Amino acid sequence: MSQLIIGHVSENSAKIWVRGVANNESTTTLTAHITLKSDFRNITQNLTIYKHDNFIGVFEFTDLNPADSGFFRMMYMVEVVFKDIAKVPIGGYGRGSFNTVPRVNYPVNFLIGSNFLQRNADDAKRVFKNLSNIRKVDRPSFMIHAGNQIYIDAPSQPMPIQADLYNRKYNEAWKPREAAEFLGRIANYSAINDHELYFKYANDTEYDFKPASYYLMEALPAYRNYQHLKNPHTYESSKLYYHYNYAGNAFFIMDVRLERYQFGKRQMISNEQMEAFKSWLLANKDQPKFVVTPVPFAAIKETYFSEYWSSEIYLQQKEEILYFLKVNNIGKLVFLTGQGNAALHSTITIKKGNDELLVVHELMCGALSHYEAALCNYDDFVWYQRNRTAELDYEYKIESGNGEKDPSVMSISFENGLINYKAYSTRYTMDEDEIPPVILSGSIKLY
Repeated sequence: MSQLIIGHVSENSAKIWVRGVANNESTTTLTAHITLKSDFRNITQNLTIYKHDNFIGVFEFTDLNPADSGFFRMMYMVEVVFKDIAKVPIGGYGRGSFNTVPRVNYPVNFLIGSNFLQRNADDAKRVFKNLSNIRKVDRPSFMIHAGNQIYIDAPSQPMPIQADLYNRKYNEAWKPREAAEFLGRIANYSAINDHELYFKYANDTEYDFKPASYYLMEALPAYRNYQHLKNPHTYESSKLYYHYNYAGNAFFIMDVRLERYQFGKRQMISNEQMEAFKSWLLANKDQPKFVVTPVPFAAIKETYFSEYWSSEIYLQQKEEILYFLKVNNIGKLVFLTGQGNAALHSTITIKKGNDELLVVHELMCGALSHYEAALCNYDDFVWYQRNRTAELDYEYKIESGNGEKDPSVMSISFENGLINYKAYSTRYTMDEDEIPPVILSGSIKLY
């Protein structure tokens, strides 16, 4: 698997995730020698990594230069060499590169994708090669992996799922050279969703005669090591939701799994996360804002049981957010999601007064690889619906959608109030540097 992944990058810092492989079973510690190089200086740091953490660790470089501090964008090269306790190299290494973040007023380009069901080694090679080809042309600064980077429950397991299987799934997903090429050359952010825990995970549900708490206990250490270590930790270390800024644009990544209850509480997120989200909205009221929710916020499905914010179970919390947006007049807001297995641009239009409207957008991409699911999900979406309560009058509408039902990744750019988006199909094996076909594109003007 890849031994170096670029994590959260800010104006003056960068998280570098590494994983070593020991050369014998008795090894309990390794040293990762991580070197950061720029035109101005070289920095080397030693990071001790341990067997009980699967030889995984993260080092955060600080005191770096913002990308707009000179006459050109600041580029840093990074490499890692692993050594044993005797300081002898053991044969593993990794290389990567990244740009730091400009301070303000710079266009933002990024990718969003989710649902990476790897059925065989060719899946991973195809998907990551497509991502690398897109990166070379669109030059995104980071990718948001909006849930389900592994499918712990596919295929189904004859024995109870244990912690080691979660680790092995991540190792398999990131093992190909194509994965290392992509993950080492772009900042990466993660959000958790059900298949990284168990299908349709909620805290008050039982699966295969085991309570949800069993799967949480087995899954969470792997998720924290392989994914959340790379993220910014803006709240308590135990929280998986977080926020960050990129050149004047604000991002909030939700945790819609670890605090979810289907019965009793009937909540998607906790009151604590809700208050943190509202505070973030107010703090960034006048800024462009992107909210990552691994399950769709705007989109509605006709299926009887829905995991989405629009389902009867979670609708109260959804409308609490919409009402908050209305009374505080918070615009310039885009939700980003990926679980819907379709490429869509949806809107929620909130009526504020006689002629006043507040529009919230949602961009959705399809699954990165398992297009069979997309074929049976796309036609379930409701294309228009109006909701009215005493305090809230709003309508939902799909503005544009992909009828091809392909798996996809979405490339999003934002500059001077204009969002341009393109959903690229990830179904096909492309030649070197060949761009996958675009299956949905459009523009959004943020007001």
